[in-house]
Amino acid sequence: MERLPAVTARKAIKEAKDRLERAGIETALSEAQQLLGYVLGCSRTALLIRVDQILTAGDYEKYMSLVKKRAERYPLQYLTGHQEFMAMDFLVNPNVLIPRPDTEVVVETALELIKKYNYRSVVDVGTGSGAIAISLARLATGIQVYAVDFSQEALKLARENALRLGVAKQVKFIQGDLLGPFFLQEKEKKHRIRQFDLVVSNPPYIPSAQIENLQPEVRYEPRAALDGGPDGLEVYRRLIPQAADVLRPEGHLVLEIGCDQAEQVVSLIRTNGCFEHIQVGKDYARRDRVVVARRR
Repeated sequence: MERLPAVTARKAIKEAKDRLERAGIETALSEAQQLLGYVLGCSRTALLIRVDQILTAGDYEKYMSLVKKRAERYPLQYLTGHQEFMAMDFLVNPNVLIPRPDTEVVVETALELIKKYNYRSVVDVGTGSGAIAISLARLATGIQVYAVDFSQEALKLARENALRLGVAKQVKFIQGDLLGPFFLQEKEKKHRIRQFDLVVSNPPYIPSAQIENLQPEVRYEPRAALDGGPDGLEVYRRLIPQAADVLRPEGHLVLEIGCDQAEQVVSLIRTNGCFEHIQVGKDYARRDRVVVARRR
């Protein structure tokens, strides 16, 4: 077997950065450092004082294998298995959507409502990795969160995140379609079996035809967590009336939206007729990102 020449961390990072730049990755240096830190089991900061360290052949080969996959636009977060959200470390894998910074605005909005109205019961619809549900359970005291997802694989990971982040008792994970688990179907009648103070969701809202035009990394994420149907509003049409049925009077609905969907989602909520005080909130880039409505 041919013996690989000795390679320092500095040289390996340079090689990785160049390869990632050729693949069109704008944050090539940062990601090259993160991947090597992952291989060596250290932070990017710790890596800076180890740049002259000679890599073992095994570490170098593993590193270059990861760089190759990243150059193919496989998401960095799926390679490392981690994503930071609300200053917490979440495990992620291809069964769940990678939590985005934009969604932190949804959590912050929900936290304001919980504290203002002393809410105690919250439902997170389409929990995925559990990012919203777990963040609320960690940052708000005395609440019970119900986290619903159709995917058993997603729920398995979300439960692991709740355990790692110390809120396994505060979050109950439920398999089901939207708010369906909170209704009892008897013949032709549907009966609500629970009421809540707050319903929060980051539903699929990308129009089907637009998904293929998104950045290449998105094609590796679960399509069911992205695809909002022909106009991106399919899930909102189902979720809004369900939320109206399970919310207590003066409870709130908090929805993440696409930056160009505020008018349409607000119209859907108004047409439902069960909500008032409908407001649109901005994300950190000052784009429309969240709609809030109060149950009458």
